[in-house]
Amino acid sequence: MKNRFAILTALALLGIPAANVQGQARFGIISGLSRATFTGGGAQGVTWRTAVMVGGVADLRLGDALAMRSELHFATKGSRARVGKTAEAALRLSYLQLPVLMQLLTEPDVLLRPRLYGGVSFGLLISCRREDMACSDDLHVHDFDTSLLVGGEIEVFGTGFGVRYEAGLGSVTAQAPGLEIQNGVLSLTLRYLFESR
Repeated sequence: MKNRFAILTALALLGIPAANVQGQARFGIISGLSRATFTGGGAQGVTWRTAVMVGGVADLRLGDALAMRSELHFATKGSRARVGKTAEAALRLSYLQLPVLMQLLTEPDVLLRPRLYGGVSFGLLISCRREDMACSDDLHVHDFDTSLLVGGEIEVFGTGFGVRYEAGLGSVTAQAPGLEIQNGVLSLTLRYLFESR
């Protein structure tokens, strides 16, 4: 049900009439440093791990106070889990992410320009590792991940300094009901949009 909601939301965002577009799309780059973990009923004894994201961003103005934003970036997620009394093991997941977001904008002629955004993000799993080895067959990690994403930025001269949180909607692995785990990622981001010509 949650995945259906995310897909319908994305289709609604993508289906905005082109007649509403005011101006050209601007393109840029985005990177971030994240704290990733697992949430849900099966996320017992886990803790945060440091993760990264890097990729591209497109910003399409739809009105005076509204814009559509899409990204395509590489992101690492996962968590650390305590094993025994002293050892720790890490589950590292790498995704190719496609967020589709709507943004609320402020006046374009101010120096510090806050913006809020939210939407859905679709992830394709490209790597799964337990410590330094590939995930074994006994841990079935789903190939796709869907999440809700909310965040905000302060933009200065085309550069956005932001914070975002991504909450997974579906279980990362095949688990018994009530023991599912979802991705949860808190990120600090740096985004730059190139000037349109």
